[in-house]
Amino acid sequence: MTPPSSDLPIACKFGGTSLADVGPVQQVASIVRSDARRRYIVVSAPGKRSPDDRKITDLLYLCHKTIEQGLDARQVFALIRERYEAIGAALNVEGVSGWL
Repeated sequence: MTPPSSDLPIACKFGGTSLADVGPVQQVASIVRSDARRRYIVVSAPGKRSPDDRKITDLLYLCHKTIEQGLDARQVFALIRERYEAIGAALNVEGVSGWL
């Protein structure tokens, strides 16, 4: 098998604890910027910040289950919104609330 060419673009996937909060997000950005071949970046939902925290994926599933039961999911979604808004604010990203 021929080894991959060193000039081929690299795809990277990050998620979970590597996107849990602003510090890990900044580390991911540093990793991506450290090699110009890293051009395709796929991110998934932020994970737990601490053992008693909840993953965004789990909160999204809870939103779905709550709605399926005919209940109001706004309280659960507020937790999701707060997390993304906090990460966006720490990174000086404007418009996060509008995207949600």
